[in-house]
Amino acid sequence: MTENLEAAVVRKVVWRFIPLLMAGEIVLKIDLNNISIGALTMNADLGLSAATYGLAAGIYFWAYCLLELPSNLILTKVGSRVWISRIMLLWGLITIASAFLIHSGTSLIVMRVVLGAAEAGYSPAAIYFISRWFPKAIRARMYGMFVASLAVSALFSPAMGYILKMDGVAGLAGWRWLFILTGIPAVVVSIACAVWLRNGPHQVKWLSPAERGWLQDTLDQERRQQDAVKKHSIGTALRDPRLLALCAVYFLIAFSYNGYSLWLPQVLHSLGLGNTAVGWFAALPALLAIGPLLWWLRHSDRSRERVVHFVIPALIAAAGLTVAGLSLAVPVLAIAGFCVSLFGILASLSVFWSLPTAYLTGGAAAAGIGLIHTVANSSGYFGPQLIGVIKSATGSFAGGVLVLGVASLIAAALVFVLGRHSALRDSLALEREHHATRTDAVPGRMPGGSPEHRKSELGGR
Repeated sequence: MTENLEAAVVRKVVWRFIPLLMAGEIVLKIDLNNISIGALTMNADLGLSAATYGLAAGIYFWAYCLLELPSNLILTKVGSRVWISRIMLLWGLITIASAFLIHSGTSLIVMRVVLGAAEAGYSPAAIYFISRWFPKAIRARMYGMFVASLAVSALFSPAMGYILKMDGVAGLAGWRWLFILTGIPAVVVSIACAVWLRNGPHQVKWLSPAERGWLQDTLDQERRQQDAVKKHSIGTALRDPRLLALCAVYFLIAFSYNGYSLWLPQVLHSLGLGNTAVGWFAALPALLAIGPLLWWLRHSDRSRERVVHFVIPALIAAAGLTVAGLSLAVPVLAIAGFCVSLFGILASLSVFWSLPTAYLTGGAAAAGIGLIHTVANSSGYFGPQLIGVIKSATGSFAGGVLVLGVASLIAAALVFVLGRHSALRDSLALEREHHATRTDAVPGRMPGGSPEHRKSELGGR
């Protein structure tokens, strides 16, 4: 009976919230990266150099970073429903307005700053929301589905390529239509969030009293167990060396992702592809990554292991980017390298969130997640900007792509070392032990299906 209750609750919560959160993240990434497709014609219209485009693409992250931590702290006061809806509505309206207000490199930079300020806080707010609704046993998969939105958003690249062909419709350039048509979905999803999101199990009627009780009790018990290892206030969390190390890790892997996503269309264009072909080939790595990504995250949840499940894909990302950077003269090899690297980047990004949420709770979790995003997203400036500078100086994208690979390699090394830290290791071991104990309470149910597998899990690392 307990097993059936658990499965029913999880199924209901997943279908109520995860598609909506994914839709929000998909639209966010489309509105963040629409500039990368628009640049194929916008740069010429506005007379932008590679360095100026890199500055405009990256400066968004400074406003985003400055406001992200305050945004997540406000979230804990006003609740996820109001705050997430507010964020989405504002950035949608600003994206639409950008179509009419951008007329030079300077105005482009200004609108990117304003957009960054508007979008600040959505992703960490969604991560925090997941941590408040989903037990740890399935949380990595939920984070993974959320991060898989990054791959899904890339699948819209072909559509954005076709929007560029709307040049002259109603007297507007195609890249201006791109801002309008990618901003509208954010407004629509913001309304859906206001209607559907709730701050906790106690606020919903679509769960029965028994289902609400089981879910709330499970979440409360997990938080008490985390507090028993070490209770974090917001202040102590922000001074925790582990958290600062995790900030560095996420900075590096986000550095790779942001540099990749904001420059890939122009890198592909440099290989001789036309605007429409660029849209299709920009979507190819994401299309190939989704299946392996979801399998990898399910494997992480089943094995209750996080460190190795981060390190391996980060190394794969480093290898793929290295191959791509060294093979730009051979387009087939370069595209293959980009395909491999995106799986590695997305898988490591997904598994990453199981590390800080393994030991942070309550307001400390919101503050910690916000700080990680704040520090990490500053990489969104450095990644695009550095590639632009290298491209302007050398005339090639090769050096910039190789730098992205080095960042992923360093991230893998840091997590490997961090995973050996006793306090974080104990928090992750407690998660595995709690899962084993809880599943043992259900007759006939064992982690992985065998006593030997359970013995291996509880042995930990």
